[in-house]
Amino acid sequence: MSRLALRRWERLGYAAAAGAGLGSLLFWIGYWFTFVRGDLQGPDFFSFYSAAKLYVLKGGSAVYDLALQKQYELQVVTHPPDQFVVLPYFHPPYYTLLIAPLAFLDYRGAYYAMAALNVVLAAVLVVILVRGSERIHKRAAIVSAALIGGFFPLFVTVLQGQSDLVVLVPLAAAYTAWARGRLGWAGIFTGLALAKPQLLLLVPVLFVTRRAWRAVAGFAAVIAAFAVVSVAGFGIGPVVGYVNAVGRWAIGGSLPTNGQIVYTDTAVYSLRNILEAVPGGGKAVGLVVLILLLALVGLSLSWRPDKPRLDFALAIAASLVLSPHQNVHDLALLVIPGFAIADLALSGQLRWPRVAALVLVLAYAAINLTLALDLWSAAVGALAIAAYITAERMAVRPDPIPLGELRWSGPRPRRVIVLPAYRAAKTLVEVVGDIPAGQADRILLVDDASKDATVSVATALRLDVIKHQRNLGYGGNQKTCYRHALAMGADVVVMLHPDGQYDPAIIPNLCRVIEDGEADIVLGSRWLGLDPAKAGMPWWKRVGNRFLTWAENRVLGLNLS
Repeated sequence: MSRLALRRWERLGYAAAAGAGLGSLLFWIGYWFTFVRGDLQGPDFFSFYSAAKLYVLKGGSAVYDLALQKQYELQVVTHPPDQFVVLPYFHPPYYTLLIAPLAFLDYRGAYYAMAALNVVLAAVLVVILVRGSERIHKRAAIVSAALIGGFFPLFVTVLQGQSDLVVLVPLAAAYTAWARGRLGWAGIFTGLALAKPQLLLLVPVLFVTRRAWRAVAGFAAVIAAFAVVSVAGFGIGPVVGYVNAVGRWAIGGSLPTNGQIVYTDTAVYSLRNILEAVPGGGKAVGLVVLILLLALVGLSLSWRPDKPRLDFALAIAASLVLSPHQNVHDLALLVIPGFAIADLALSGQLRWPRVAALVLVLAYAAINLTLALDLWSAAVGALAIAAYITAERMAVRPDPIPLGELRWSGPRPRRVIVLPAYRAAKTLVEVVGDIPAGQADRILLVDDASKDATVSVATALRLDVIKHQRNLGYGGNQKTCYRHALAMGADVVVMLHPDGQYDPAIIPNLCRVIEDGEADIVLGSRWLGLDPAKAGMPWWKRVGNRFLTWAENRVLGLNLS
């Protein structure tokens, strides 16, 4: 296709996207003005307003009392008390303090005030995302603003008077700060976004897996501050009661009803609801599967090299679809992953940019047309975004390292022992000393950007040393080891961990099997002859090792230990 034709298609795509966004936005605006002419008894906002009134008139201890919630909600909503379904208010105490001033307005005035706040927050959201983007500028910025403005979950947030934009704006600031390497601010803004903690389960996990301790510290500081403010405003009893109720809700999937008829439709658009609905499912099965998926996503977030925008987008999207409770307005959080996909595609940082465009179109259409199609189409859109980002993250590979780093010019070695090292200064001398004399022609250590004395110790031991300028992770380290060992001309390459978990004494036997032509590859096992726990392997690695080995054996028909 010619360059001119590509430009025409590009213009057509921008025009179609802008038209879809603006058309949706104008439709939602018209619907909102029609809606507010009524009695306003439909929006979820009556629950927020009742909580604000309860706090101002009865104090913090009354806010999470379902009987009092029912009493105050019935003051707003006209409905027979014996048939009334309580919309439970279980937002954090600090968010209640934020909306408490609404109690001094009448219900309609408070609704308008909340709607105005949400519109302002939506504008701020667009500004934060565009200013922090890689390639979303000028024409692309206008199209993005139109698409965000016309996004159905954002409209529902405004219509229902919900709190998702209070979450979205600081979360967008956290995403931008994380992408720019301002880790402390990323943690602080993430803490400020916890008005709905059930939607952000994996963001703190991202901080820990990336060893972003400044982000962890900022996040913890905000949570501690919120805890102090909550206790000061509510008292210790209501705060503890709130935490217990929400904990049971997250694990069991239902809120304590205390004899009331309560709306408890959990995880309406999430994977948890799907898992519980399939034959053979159920709450226990759904919870176990979700925990395993959360663990797997957490592991994928720990992969190197760093892809900060993609990582943060994955943490949000996966948290959303795996959340123990969500509704269609909560899908507003997909604005950040969707924006990240578009930004990375335009800047050439995605492996499958055309697939990204297709996923965005399908997800946007599925979610925006959910009322016309089917409520489950929103779940399909959310899962499509999360699945695509997961696939992109798994496709990330370390940047290639030039083979000229070592500049090997000596005689061709028959055996090369490679040591993929990270913070191995304390164990390196002992491990190298245990290698049987005369069994290695060369010993190559690749240091993965350690901050200890690994390189100094290796140099003192007269090893061949390569030091990564940044951490590439275990897989990236091994690739460097093998690449350079082969460049040196090795016939046999032996990978030995420098942390003492493998016994170097068996190296001669391993090499002999290959050199005699009996095998192409020989694997050592930390489970045969050694106790991995005594060798220093953490318990969580032991559990993961056993599970993954079992799965590998089942799939490949092997019998590895």
